[in-house]
Amino acid sequence: MDAAVILQDYLDVVGAAVMAGDWETYRSKVCIPFNLVTHSANITVDTQDMLRDGYDTFCSTLKSQRVTDYIRLVQSAARLDTNLISGSYVTHIIASDTRVVPPYRSQITLRWECEMWTAASITNELTNHRWPLLVPSPADFPSSEGTPT
Repeated sequence: MDAAVILQDYLDVVGAAVMAGDWETYRSKVCIPFNLVTHSANITVDTQDMLRDGYDTFCSTLKSQRVTDYIRLVQSAARLDTNLISGSYVTHIIASDTRVVPPYRSQITLRWECEMWTAASITNELTNHRWPLLVPSPADFPSSEGTPT
């Protein structure tokens, strides 16, 4: 199967798990340890409790901002070997017809383990420097990236 198709399927399943509050699906799709690299930090999530705290906080943040659509679209993907895929995608976080933040880019590495693709690391252009990851406000983005619609 094409790496881009695998990655898009992965992003869709995990995005749906976040929006539905489905911890078990989300947990099964993330490796521990998991590495997150942002504009200002390198974060290692090395326990299930730490992962759960981040998941719960992110879900609560999306709910408090009345997010209706959490969409991540693949830009590119490549199979590095039979058990490793690397790809880039753009995230769109929308509340009804309003962007919560401008779209932002991320790079992800998926690893095949336990008979499924799981996230080993994500690098994104957010300025977050701590876990749990919080959705930034529009003021955190340069004006050249666009403004919320």
